[in-house]
Amino acid sequence: MKTMTIGEGKQDLRRANTKVRILVVPGFVVDTYSEIERQYVDLCSSTNPDIEFFWLVPDISCKYNRFERSEFKSKLEEPAWVPHLRANGVTYIVGNISKYNLISNLLLFRSIFRKWPVDAVYTHFGFERFWATFFGKLWGKVTIWNEHWHSLGTQYILAKRLFYRYFVDDFIAVSDFIAKTLPRGSKVHVVRNAIQADNQTGMKVEDKLRLRRQLGIPEIATVVLLVSAFRPNKRYDLAMQICEHVIAQRSNVVFVFLGEGSTRPWVKSKIQELGFEGRILSPGHVDNVDDYYRATDICILTSLGEPCALAVVEAMKYSKPFVAFESGGTPEVIRSGETGILVPEENVDQFSASLIELIDNEQIRLRIGKNALQAVKKQADRRVWTMELAGLLTDIVNRNKLNTH
Repeated sequence: MKTMTIGEGKQDLRRANTKVRILVVPGFVVDTYSEIERQYVDLCSSTNPDIEFFWLVPDISCKYNRFERSEFKSKLEEPAWVPHLRANGVTYIVGNISKYNLISNLLLFRSIFRKWPVDAVYTHFGFERFWATFFGKLWGKVTIWNEHWHSLGTQYILAKRLFYRYFVDDFIAVSDFIAKTLPRGSKVHVVRNAIQADNQTGMKVEDKLRLRRQLGIPEIATVVLLVSAFRPNKRYDLAMQICEHVIAQRSNVVFVFLGEGSTRPWVKSKIQELGFEGRILSPGHVDNVDDYYRATDICILTSLGEPCALAVVEAMKYSKPFVAFESGGTPEVIRSGETGILVPEENVDQFSASLIELIDNEQIRLRIGKNALQAVKKQADRRVWTMELAGLLTDIVNRNKLNTH
């Protein structure tokens, strides 16, 4: 496996003089504009003269669209991130990829490749990435697959391995952890998530209390925030155990769980069963997640095998100390004891004890938070990420084009 990491060494791949044109097939949910979507809009808005991006976006009426909130199905006129593409001058093509219809998809991509000067197809999420990569390869385009999770640890493993071998030219993995899960011998480039962390300053106490009132969070409490989708690998069962331990020992703590997903009904039921309605808040998916970061004191993540959560760098951006399990890609971002605290996998007792130490000691919280902000500015700057990823994509396309001639 060949690995290249953004920000760790000079790019030495050969670059051509002609502009590279890349079709982005994101597979994003259509009703959110969070850091994951913003990250790639920023990339495609860059003024790099060597590269140009086109996005393939679905019509809002497409039956295969995925929503975080079902109530938005009748409210949106287009995907929530399309206005940001338009505002930033990014070209986009409206077209619906079918989940099952081979002919429909063939006609769609044939039309795109005939009309638009595309050199490569760059994919992210959903079933859409399989179709886009398949037809991209069929039409002789360079295919780049951005892997955000351990897809070979779920289902259809043999079929995926065969597909990756014959249809994917290069992988971009969000962490070394994810890079190691990809097929041996693949061309893999590690590009960790980044964020814009400039001008983040602490809030005055009165402003923080006012914000908590607006969000429905108790003012006089230590607030612990968990931002994560409600899925089995996020291990909300462990989060609930930690809450039980901490709440039993400290009366001044409130937990806030932000997100949506399949396990949220179980969590809400468990909150009721334990009588923790006022101690664990679960507002669901929100668009003002930054307000919650500003209003909180400590952030946590209870995932196991987490690829490289944006929630980690988001918390660091707001100078929040972070507690997480030493699992997946998280240790690649957090230096335990300096920019956060890492706990052995599934060790609920130690996790709870570490969290209580932060709750009790504001000076430790401030020290770790300050270190976290400095680290994220240095290691995960969005502007550097944008420049270097655009250069890497240009190199990948030119190298693959060179090898086919």
